[in-house]
This record gives sequence, structure tokens and C-alpha cells, in this order.
Amino acid sequence: MNNDLLFSKFQSHNFDEIASLLKQVFATTQSELEALYFLMSENFNKADWPSPIFVERSFFRSEDENFQELYEKSPVVAADLPSILELDDGKANKPTIVILGQDAKSDQDTEKLRIGTPYALHLKQCRESFKTTKFYFEMIEVLLNLGYKVYLTDIFKIWVCNPNRPYYRARLPKVDQSKFVAALTSELKIVQPLAVITWGREASHSVSKIALDFSHISFPHPGGAANGTWQTLLQESPTRGNKLAYWKREILKVL
Repeated sequence: MNNDLLFSKFQSHNFDEIASLLKQVFATTQSELEALYFLMSENFNKADWPSPIFVERSFFRSEDENFQELYEKSPVVAADLPSILELDDGKANKPTIVILGQDAKSDQDTEKLRIGTPYALHLKQCRESFKTTKFYFEMIEVLLNLGYKVYLTDIFKIWVCNPNRPYYRARLPKVDQSKFVAALTSELKIVQPLAVITWGREASHSVSKIALDFSHISFPHPGGAANGTWQTLLQESPTRGNKLAYWKREILKVL
């Protein structure tokens, strides 16, 4: 199915608005963002393209000077750019569903900042081969096959590894958190989704504080760390098959 997918085919005015929003939280330019998306789009269906994308760490600067010092010392920092997936079926004006996660992450040390997308689904290997992200994509395929565009984004689009606890997240200071949540509020106004689906408790909590006109559907994170929550929800073993079957049933109920 992946050859029949479109990756981040933003309408031009929407891209301009998203780029303007990203420039509020990152030290970037429209031309740099266009180049990053072009690189991911050109390699979307290449199985032999595992190469990470890097930019200078100056791409992000914390509003908190103490955290900025930690950021500069961190062994690895990563940022996720929003992406859109849809079937290449010739149908226009598909309704949009947002899947909202918490943040990016990485466990490969680097002096630069690693650029990706939520769940790394711009990479063919992640959609087809890597066990965890392949499962995430199988969940997203349910929405694609129902005729939706799926817009993937994070609340906090930067992830900073705690230098003292690799590879655990260093919690963003409140001033940066507020900046990202404000940007997310504007982002959802631009996207105008039919519904926002959150994966995980923190994402769900953040969306519950945003007063916008969309349905909010909360699920446990599909990853293995939330299997205890899934066990309680399913009342059976939280296998991937059972999670996916539950996801399909619930999606058909609420959308």
C-alpha cells in the first residue's frame, strides 16, 4: 500500500501557515523547512534511505537559560516536524484526523539536532519493517482506508536527552512548554480536524486544556510501556492483534 500513499502534500496556504507557526518555536526559515520536507518526500518510498537528517542545534533555543545550558550539554536532541499521510486515490477534500503524541526521541548521540516526523513514518523501514513503528502504521492505515487524511504531530516538538540519564527525556521548562502548547493550539486551528486522537496520558491531558471545536478521542499509547493500561481496558492479553482489533472497533464507533 505504501506506494499509493502521499506524504505531506500540504495545500500551499496551509504549508505557509504551518511554516509560520514552526518559525515561532524553532529558529528556522521557510526555505529550510521546504528543503527538509522535500528531502523526506523524495525518499519516502526508498527502502535504502535510513540516513538521519541533521540541522545545527541553533535550530532550537530554550526561553530558559538554565535549560539552554542543559540542552547544549545533552548527548542527543531531536525534533519532529508535523506530517500528513493520505491515500493517493484522486479524492480531494478528505476530512482530517489528527493523531497527537507527546514528543520526539532518539538514542543516538550526535552533536547536531536530529530531524524526523512523529513515529518516523517518513521512513519506509519504519512503516514496513521495524516492529513497533510498523504497528503504529497499521493503526493509522485503518483511518486511511476509511477515507481520512491523517495529520501527525507532537505537543512538544523538541526532545532533549537528560545528560545525567541517557536516554531519558529532560523535562522542558514551563516557559517552553507554554510556547509549544500555544503553537499547538494555532496548529489545530489551521488543520481544522474532524477529531483529535491522542495516544498517551500526557497528550490527552494537554488537549483537554485546549478549547477548540473538535472531538477528542483518547487512547492509551500503543507502545508496550502502556500494556498495563491496555490490559485493564481490553480485559484480555494486550497483544498487538487485540489492540488493533479494539482500535478498529472503537474508531468505527466514534468516527
